[in-house]
Amino acid sequence: MSNVELCKALTGATSTEELKAAADNLAVFVKENGVAALEGSDGVLKTLDATLGDSKNAVAREGGAFLFAALSKKLKGAAVPFLVSRLAVVVENAGDKKSAECRKASSKGAKAFLKVMNAPAAAQVYDMLMQQAQESTKWQVKVLALELLAGYVEIAPEFVARKMVVVVPAFSDLMWDSKKQVKEAAAKALTEACKCINNNDVQPFVPALVSAISNPSEVEECVHTLAATTFVQTVDASALAITVPLLERGFREKSTATKRKCAVITENLAKLVDNPANVAPFMPVLEPALAKASDEVADPECRSRCAAAHSALQDIAKRGGALKAVEAAPLEKVEEAVKNVIAKVDGASIEGPGKETSFKFVASSARYMTTLQDSTTDDWKEELFASIKALLPAGANKKSDAEEVAKQIHQACLSGEAAATGGVQEEFEEDEDDKHLD
Repeated sequence: MSNVELCKALTGATSTEELKAAADNLAVFVKENGVAALEGSDGVLKTLDATLGDSKNAVAREGGAFLFAALSKKLKGAAVPFLVSRLAVVVENAGDKKSAECRKASSKGAKAFLKVMNAPAAAQVYDMLMQQAQESTKWQVKVLALELLAGYVEIAPEFVARKMVVVVPAFSDLMWDSKKQVKEAAAKALTEACKCINNNDVQPFVPALVSAISNPSEVEECVHTLAATTFVQTVDASALAITVPLLERGFREKSTATKRKCAVITENLAKLVDNPANVAPFMPVLEPALAKASDEVADPECRSRCAAAHSALQDIAKRGGALKAVEAAPLEKVEEAVKNVIAKVDGASIEGPGKETSFKFVASSARYMTTLQDSTTDDWKEELFASIKALLPAGANKKSDAEEVAKQIHQACLSGEAAATGGVQEEFEEDEDDKHLD
């Protein structure tokens, strides 16, 4: 059967079983004929968009969700460039008011896509999912968005770590949602996100820290436990993101002992901060709290500890010289670098159905990867190879071939106009023992 006939089979289906079968057949057709079958006048994506967006036909929307899931499962990473921009509709349909079947299929479709999504795609849809989690009027949409965001810990842990300053307050607010399902999903998502905190001193306290957010009665006990901890590892923004909310609440407690312990924790953490930029987002919270406590608390010993912690924070601020945030090069510069690499591959092309979309995604993914300073060539291969394969000629589009192109793209983006700027610039001081080598 042609793709046109297969698309008609999907749009003409009337039962869940027929919809699933038609969706699977379409996905098999695309897998056998390549991603070019997705685009063009008779491309499968036209049917996907029409069914997902059919506001008058719940069965059609259910079929669209099945097709979205089937393409994710059959094409895996090769489907990501084409489906990533359509995830928002699928997540929204998980709150369908007319069809439980559509809600169920949409949820499964979104989760199927999560399993094949790479880190650059996760970064691309992050803002959308956060907005749906926070602003949707449908609790099912909120829950699904939170479940997908919880899955980021497996896909893009470094990205989540960088976003913890935003993630913690957002998920914390949702833990107070009126719907029990949303509360539970938010708590789970926050717990999962905290797995991205690269600090073994803080990790053991994550369950208690998360619990204290929705249970104020646990704040004092959590503060006392944390104050007894000896911190030794470098503290970054992700570790502060989950601890500062506890400290903020602790400083509001009436107990002098709790305020004192919050000051001790703050001072201990401050001593282990090596980049002032990591503390900057929390200064508006901690500095006023410590200044107030050091002036108003009756107990002189507590005032002294608060003043010491306040001084430690001010010292960090005075150090200045915060690391400049990593900034990716303009997308057009990265596209040019990727295009030059592809041009050197015999038979490869960035033009035509399926190819241009894949190329654009490879370039945007490469741009994202340049912001990960610790990324290796193997990381680039893992994130890019599936989309690169669509650009290579038949017979030369094996994983190994695509990985070699990914390696070349990595090299092309390490320097020049396609490279990111800012971040850590390592400096090495000459050791006395090394001078004889000159």
